[in-house]
Amino acid sequence: MKRRKAGLFSQKEGFSSYKTRALLTFAAVIILLTLIPAASPADSPRHGAPEAKSLKILKKIFDEVKEMGPYAGEDFIRRDFFTGSDDDDDTYKDNHVAILIQAAAPLEKMKIQITIMVPSEGSPQVKIAKTTKNIICVVEGDKTSLQASDYEEKELAKTVAEILQAVVSKKRLLKENGIKQLRLFPG
Repeated sequence: MKRRKAGLFSQKEGFSSYKTRALLTFAAVIILLTLIPAASPADSPRHGAPEAKSLKILKKIFDEVKEMGPYAGEDFIRRDFFTGSDDDDDTYKDNHVAILIQAAAPLEKMKIQITIMVPSEGSPQVKIAKTTKNIICVVEGDKTSLQASDYEEKELAKTVAEILQAVVSKKRLLKENGIKQLRLFPG
């Protein structure tokens, strides 16, 4: 009886052979690489080049939040803020802002996630998330670059200015209330 040479897709081994898995993995990587656009989202015509003003404000946000430091036991910085009104009380503000900073020497990456909240139909005091937008930037020394943004440039400049004001206001409020160690208290 003649023995058949096992091919890539033999019935006996199926897709479990090393050669088959390696070939399929290689093919999947090639397909994925062809689907990824060559330009980053920040370079696309929709976003345009970020103005220097927005980048300066992002750097100020980064500096202010980094100064607050990480919570105990965390090796990254995570802070929450609210925007939407000039009042110090966050109760009536419509936008939740989460800022994450993670160091990966020599770069530090900052992600700002803005969640727009709307009153629920059943109870207007309860707010639910309507949409979420992200801003991602990289800080290396004094240089800040925008990696991705869900905002158009004009809207980005306005949004980051509001976020900076919220960060500065919250730090001022915490200091006025005698909270010296900002690292111990969440949000």
